[in-house]
Amino acid sequence: MIRTIASAILLIAASLHAQQIDLEKIFEERNLGPVGELLAKGDYELVARIGEAAVEKGLKAPDWRILRFKALREMGQIETALDETRKALVVYPGNFEILMLRHDLARLLGKEDVAAESLKGINEAAKAKPSKDRTAIETVSLGRAAVALGADAQKVIAQYFKVAQGKDAKLEAAYLAEGNLALQKDDAQRAADVFRAGLKAHGETADLRMGLARAFQSSDREKAADSLKKALELNPHHAAAHLLRAELLIGGEKFVEAEAAIQQVIELDAEQPVAWSLRAVVAYLFQADAKKMDEARLQALKRWDRNPEVDLTIGRCLSRAYRFAESAAHQRKALEFDPKYLPAKMQLCHDLLRLGEEEEAWKLVEVIRKEDGYNIQAHNLALLEKEMNGYVTKTFDDFILKMPKRDWPIYGERALALLRDGKAVLGTKYGADLKRPVLVEFFGAQQDFAIRTFGALGGQGMLGVCFGTVVTMNSPGSLAHGRNNWESTLWHEFCHVITLTVTNNRMPRWLSEGISVYEERQRDPAWGMAMDEKHREMVLDEETLTPMSRLSGAFMAPKTQEHLMFAYYESSQAVEFLLTTFGKEKFQGVLTDLAAGKRINDAISANAGDIESVEKEFAKYITAKAKAFGGKAEWDEPKSEELNPFDAGSFAEFLKKHPSNLWALRKEADTLSQAKKWNEVLPIAEALIKFLPESYDADSGYALKVQALRQLKRTDDEIAVLRQIAAKSSSAQSAFLRLIELDMPAKRWTEVKANALRSMALNPFLVTPQKALADACAATNEVPAAIAAYERVLILDPSGGAQTHFKLAGMLRTTDAAKAKRHLLDSLALAPRNREGLAMLREWK
Repeated sequence: MIRTIASAILLIAASLHAQQIDLEKIFEERNLGPVGELLAKGDYELVARIGEAAVEKGLKAPDWRILRFKALREMGQIETALDETRKALVVYPGNFEILMLRHDLARLLGKEDVAAESLKGINEAAKAKPSKDRTAIETVSLGRAAVALGADAQKVIAQYFKVAQGKDAKLEAAYLAEGNLALQKDDAQRAADVFRAGLKAHGETADLRMGLARAFQSSDREKAADSLKKALELNPHHAAAHLLRAELLIGGEKFVEAEAAIQQVIELDAEQPVAWSLRAVVAYLFQADAKKMDEARLQALKRWDRNPEVDLTIGRCLSRAYRFAESAAHQRKALEFDPKYLPAKMQLCHDLLRLGEEEEAWKLVEVIRKEDGYNIQAHNLALLEKEMNGYVTKTFDDFILKMPKRDWPIYGERALALLRDGKAVLGTKYGADLKRPVLVEFFGAQQDFAIRTFGALGGQGMLGVCFGTVVTMNSPGSLAHGRNNWESTLWHEFCHVITLTVTNNRMPRWLSEGISVYEERQRDPAWGMAMDEKHREMVLDEETLTPMSRLSGAFMAPKTQEHLMFAYYESSQAVEFLLTTFGKEKFQGVLTDLAAGKRINDAISANAGDIESVEKEFAKYITAKAKAFGGKAEWDEPKSEELNPFDAGSFAEFLKKHPSNLWALRKEADTLSQAKKWNEVLPIAEALIKFLPESYDADSGYALKVQALRQLKRTDDEIAVLRQIAAKSSSAQSAFLRLIELDMPAKRWTEVKANALRSMALNPFLVTPQKALADACAATNEVPAAIAAYERVLILDPSGGAQTHFKLAGMLRTTDAAKAKRHLLDSLALAPRNREGLAMLREWK
């Protein structure tokens, strides 16, 4: 139908050639729109032919040529389009849009002299036409020219793009210009707002949807994927959308699908530089073929042999695959081509930070800020540097720790000890040889952690990230912590340091995460991730359980946070399966092969057998675990015909017939708890424990039993159940604190210490567990540990320090008399009538 309309346009154009100009104008006004729609839908070849025919027939509107130039550009016929813009300017001298198109085409070919000449032409044209007489599209072209000439971005937006939107609220180009400029300055939030406004004012277009996808690329993958999908529905040939999709697929290690997306672009434009850049990345990461990568890179540079976007793109994708050193090398190549190319400077800055080369990175941030005052990432990094200048830095032979000054005395020594344990245990186990100290940074504010880690705000819910020999962590005192075990997180991230080192950063996401979660469980059975009800449900769902060879994709765009957590769990189970089935030596062989450049599926096949067979066996392995979890329980909720809501005895009858039904047991427990019938709650709790003995969460039978026993004041029985929970759950803060409360009066110091340490692994800034640890260590004559704990108590609770100072004075008296006396005097200053303190002071005299 579209092609029929286009043919009709050409026929009518021929018949109107000899007629009056006003009829020609009417024809053009009626038909330029439909041809523009053809361009927007990706029918580039047809649009190019229509534009050519329109010129041959003498149609006067410059828009016919402009549409043709844009179509030729999308088909990769850049030289042809550039030459035709030169001819067009003879006919339409000073045309703003043609001049800007000529500039863009020249830049694609690296012809800086032609690009500069075009900008000069726009400037001269602008002088000849007052702003009040300029059309909206002319105003956009002038604004884009101003950006190219280095004008202040904020002023350009206000004086050109917003003005253009005021002149024509539906003009797509005005929103695209502003939104794309915001993206160039890393202002993704503003870009998203602009593109949404454009969609509302103009309607759906592939370009606006593509802009919105890029704006959400880092912050909301689901929204980005949705906009990307809509862009390709609107224009199946949209090169930028296919390339972004390919880049996202590469990030999810879906290399075959990425190659297919790249091929669609190359079929339309055989020399498209970004497409060949991404093909180079696939050759390197997927095919482990350095020669093929170099060939693809050279092909990417064929159109313009000093195009900095080529190495920027290659490096950016490698950086996402944890190849930071390789990425930095490519950014330096890009900057050799163009020393002023800010995107490469910004990416290099991130790579340097991830490599631990902070001094060079901060200098580069300052350079970027001077060159581009609007760049959001550079602005945020400069603020972060200022904040981190106030951090304490502790340098050792094996580790460098940075954290807020208030943090070091609270948990710094514990973090260092845990890291050294990790180096001894994990380093030996995997044969890692760390050539340089590992940099570990803790951030007191989640936004600082996000900027340091991701280069932008976001990353809520993430507690730590490893970049090889650099680890970033949310401080256990930040709002991001409290319910999460910071010690297990640190162990997890340091395990990444070991495995990334062993494999030369050549390991898929799923294997890296799987080993770290697995090693958490090896360190402490309460750490890591265990089978639970949600995991059971997802394992038994064929759509959710992911084949091992595609597990990395489960991390890429999970439907929900639960799906992401399941990806971690399933990966850890895959590691456990490989180790238990094939042994440590074979598993180490997989890592060795990865380090040598083998693909993961080939490495598994070489050491464990055919990947398809391994996947099938793993599916059986994890499914058996899921079925065994609550294997004696009845999981299905009752059907409507099995319960009569109007019959009070219907539920009781159902429970009698189905005594193992978890839904019924929980409903009965809830009813009895609300009625405070605690003696009757206990049998229900026991039943839940019987049918789900592996569940220790807040909804478990154990938690219900503790609640009932506490209400019945059966303290000894309550303690026994609490100990079971504490031993199996690393996040049971209420259980840890309750046990401290009950064990302290009974002077069960071993148990007090254990639960104080468990509590501090969740939040070391709580006074109660710190004080309990100090008292327990003092009672068991562990003087150095007691002194350290009491000193932490003084920092956390200075107002209640009289007794703490007094205890410190007593413990330090024989080893550090001067320090002991200072504590004694501080104690008496807070409590001058303390008789024991006064007696000690008299003894000193």
